[in-house]
Amino acid sequence: MTNAPEQNFLFGNPDVVDDDVAATELRLLALNIESPSAERVRRQLDWIYEAGTNVLVLTEVRLGNAADLLVRELTSSGFAVARPHTGPDNRYMTLIATKGYQTRRVPLNGDSPRFHAVRLTSHFGNLDVIGLYALTNGMSDASSAARKAFQQQVLDALSARLAAEPAIPVLVTGDFNVVEPGHGPADSRALFEDHDFDFYLDFGRRLGLVDSFRQTHPAATDLTWYGPKGGQRLDHVFVSPEVHRRVTSVGFNHAVRTSRLSDHSALTLVAT
Repeated sequence: MTNAPEQNFLFGNPDVVDDDVAATELRLLALNIESPSAERVRRQLDWIYEAGTNVLVLTEVRLGNAADLLVRELTSSGFAVARPHTGPDNRYMTLIATKGYQTRRVPLNGDSPRFHAVRLTSHFGNLDVIGLYALTNGMSDASSAARKAFQQQVLDALSARLAAEPAIPVLVTGDFNVVEPGHGPADSRALFEDHDFDFYLDFGRRLGLVDSFRQTHPAATDLTWYGPKGGQRLDHVFVSPEVHRRVTSVGFNHAVRTSRLSDHSALTLVAT
């Protein structure tokens, strides 16, 4: 017998964004979906489809039945879903889904289920969309070492990609699990270490990418996740300068968090 949540996924959702939108607008939504159950996947996707976006970067997708269901529903609703290769030791992955675009996978040095890329042919040329779900702070020396190593792996891979194909811009987004230096409550910032702040800063100073949200909203105080120590902006989007010049809007939709569909707000960006 087919369970009720899965029964609703058999034929896709007719209300998703039209393929034709991709000819004029790139509409991005990046969201940490917080390891959902199959029932919550259904409600999350209803919310995502209503947002009318054609590029999705979904992080903290826990491997299992709910993740399989998520992939099947996105595919049946017309999205091309890039699912990374996973092994028996992996718990989480990042999904990238696009609608109306020609896409192909792009290998990155040391890519992982948490960190991978697709190249899409947009109305302004080729663009590599890179999804990232960075390691969390486990509040231990071992956690710090693992986090620092992963951060270095990401920066090295992006540096190599930009050096190899400098003419193709990039958009890197997801849950970076770090905050801007000086942003958010002081007791919350105290949970991070120098290498965490360097990770954020090196997207600009080492890679030459732009924090599109901060550049657009220099005084904004949005926080995208809340915990016992207060709120943090953990979700970011860094883009090549030529992509940032095409951005017409970038910000956060907090309704998905306040309605408890996720413990994160959604990052949204439109480029024309």
